[in-house]
Amino acid sequence: MDKLYTPSMIILGIFGYHNKVTSTDVQEHTLTPMLQELERLPDMVLLPSEGHSSIYVADWAESLHIKTQVFQSDWTRNGKVAQRIRDERMQKECTHALVYLSSRSDRLEKYAESLARKGKVVFTSSSNQTLQMLTCPEPKVAMPEPLKKASTSARKSSKGTVQMLLKFQTTK
Repeated sequence: MDKLYTPSMIILGIFGYHNKVTSTDVQEHTLTPMLQELERLPDMVLLPSEGHSSIYVADWAESLHIKTQVFQSDWTRNGKVAQRIRDERMQKECTHALVYLSSRSDRLEKYAESLARKGKVVFTSSSNQTLQMLTCPEPKVAMPEPLKKASTSARKSSKGTVQMLLKFQTTK
């Protein structure tokens, strides 16, 4: 029996930026290898409003008729946390991420790792334009020890609600 193929959406979020790159650099060293790995174009690209690399990705997406959405940072209202607020909004919508790493800080590297742990497909581009795909290892699930018996006790809190406390004993 043949399975019906339903394509999943690829919504690519761009985090961080590089200013010392050219349009050709972004296409040859970042976008082309990433697309070879994904094996298809994204359905939508979410971009920060800053950086030359964002301009080049927006031009590339426009030339391929890919929808783009630009996210602004409200620096006057939010101050130093404006970038993080913007990135959180983008993170909620994206399924895939391209993170431009900074040579001055490891904040974006940690952010890329957290995106991968949340199940996003993450690519990172270092300051020397080396593209890398992050994979998150399967979480190790601790196997519970066999339970012998469970006893329950209840106590009233100061507000009159009942809290159940479970105490488990394990077999040896």
